[in-house]
Amino acid sequence: MARAAKRAVRKKRKPEAGEPQLIKMSELARRSGVPGPTIKHYIREGLLPGPDVRTSRNMAYYDARLAARIRVIKELQAERFLPLRVIGELLEPAPSEHVRADRDAAPRKTADERTATQRRKRSEVIKTFGLTKAELDSLERAGILELKGEGDTAGYSGIDIKLLDILADVRRLGLGDVFPISIAEPYMSAVKKLVELEIDIFRSRALSSNLPGPLPDVAKQAVELGERLIVNLRAKILPGLLGR
Repeated sequence: MARAAKRAVRKKRKPEAGEPQLIKMSELARRSGVPGPTIKHYIREGLLPGPDVRTSRNMAYYDARLAARIRVIKELQAERFLPLRVIGELLEPAPSEHVRADRDAAPRKTADERTATQRRKRSEVIKTFGLTKAELDSLERAGILELKGEGDTAGYSGIDIKLLDILADVRRLGLGDVFPISIAEPYMSAVKKLVELEIDIFRSRALSSNLPGPLPDVAKQAVELGERLIVNLRAKILPGLLGR
């Protein structure tokens, strides 16, 4: 029976026109860029449907179109700081990744209003991200986080929220012993040296070359290409070093 079920799944994984492609959780996580445990949390919260096909207790296949929806959910969490319940109300039914037309047409907030609502108070971060006051103090001293505001309204915003979300994912995945909070400081030091190298290379090349466009546009393109280069070089080097 199990073999027959797997054969059926293989057939579905090569769908005809109009049929969804079915993929494993590991592939869904890879395509969406979101860890499997987080995806399963979204399923429990009702933002995603369960597997389309389950061949055994530990083998299931999901609609590949959910990858785009998962990315949107994560972006709404990180950029708009919306709770999952609100995100579920904003999105069209799964597997769509689109915001409902009636919700998307709602009045936009001003820049000041967005800044006020997007800042996460320090006390709130301690409760929702699972970090302690001592850990936040350490991250601030290392320059990894920047506390903005004063008193009870002091908090974090922008890229700092994304960094906190990554650190929270480490805890949710049970990797706190492998990637302790303290590891962020040597990471910061290494990345700073890399960024300084990139800037030196770009400055020396940009000032001595015929640029294909305005300097700000070229700089932006160079940053994006540099990011892609770093990610792929890391992916190339890491397996070999881990194999040792």
